[in-house]
Amino acid sequence: MVDHPELLEDVTEALVRAGFDTAPGSSPLRIDRHAEGVVVGWSPGEGADGPPSGSARAAVRGAVAVVLREHGFLVTGTGEGELLVRCAEPVTVPPEPEVAPEQWWG
Repeated sequence: MVDHPELLEDVTEALVRAGFDTAPGSSPLRIDRHAEGVVVGWSPGEGADGPPSGSARAAVRGAVAVVLREHGFLVTGTGEGELLVRCAEPVTVPPEPEVAPEQWWG
């Protein structure tokens, strides 16, 4: 497994700044390393009122995805209903060729 400690920290910080509770144990959100980046999902435990409904998980998953995309991360869904977060590849734009000024001979 490839370790992405900076990515894990950046994802956690972005979610905390957006108001998400990311503390292990108290939050239903689980942020963990993944071979391709970082995965954000649900802890398997139940909340005080029982497990969160599928629609509640979908709403939070959508909000998390929006926050992370706004911070420049690449976010995709997994088959398990989690989010896979990766760093965006820097885009390199080739420099425009210098245009030589037209010369007037005459």
